[in-house]
Amino acid sequence: MTTDMERAFYASDSAWDGRFVAAARTTGIFCRPSCRVRKPLPRNVEYVPDAAAARAAGYRACLRCQPEHGSTVTLAKIDTPVGRMLAGATGQAIVLCDFAERAMIGAQLAVVRRRIGPTLEGRSPLLDRLESQLEEFFAGTRREFDLPIDIPGSAFQERVWAELQRIPYGETISYRQLAERVGAGAAYRAVGRANGSNRVAVIVPCHRVIAAGGGLGGYGGGLPAKRRLLEIERRAAVTGQP
Repeated sequence: MTTDMERAFYASDSAWDGRFVAAARTTGIFCRPSCRVRKPLPRNVEYVPDAAAARAAGYRACLRCQPEHGSTVTLAKIDTPVGRMLAGATGQAIVLCDFAERAMIGAQLAVVRRRIGPTLEGRSPLLDRLESQLEEFFAGTRREFDLPIDIPGSAFQERVWAELQRIPYGETISYRQLAERVGAGAAYRAVGRANGSNRVAVIVPCHRVIAAGGGLGGYGGGLPAKRRLLEIERRAAVTGQP
């Protein structure tokens, strides 16, 4: 097991966050496995179960990775008409709702573990509410989600994600228009990257951003999923029926 922990620590593997902390005898500091600080020599590292044990042994917390902070994220997969989604929630907010098979899902999970906390599989009341509201959305009977979300990012990402939530149900804007709305001028490619990094798809409706010529543009869940989402909204917006 120590070999596994050593391998995880020297690879800065965020999947091991929450399972142990690594304490450096030379500095007296303990870190998360994912910490990107310069690693001490293996012979100078002690692996302990958690931050409390490290504190009890006389170590102090790393100021960079803050191993004493963070909330556990419960993960569950949710089947939808546009594909299986991987959802995550703390006790207070939804922090992940993304397509389980997308190429970026590993990177999305890594960001959640780094910015929010360690993950485990299970169920929670918030995940149950999310699943219920997604069902209503795909049935055409829900236009807005009333779920708390927590998606920390860079200042630019958060500005883009906030603007996405202002796009009305059943409507679309272009990437260029989105760039203008967030004061990014012609940096619509940067806006597209921020759009693609959205960790709560559907709830924060990045699917409502399309190419300037009317084409779909890109989408992490795939263009068939994006087309289906837009069709559901347009049909419900026009007829009031799913």
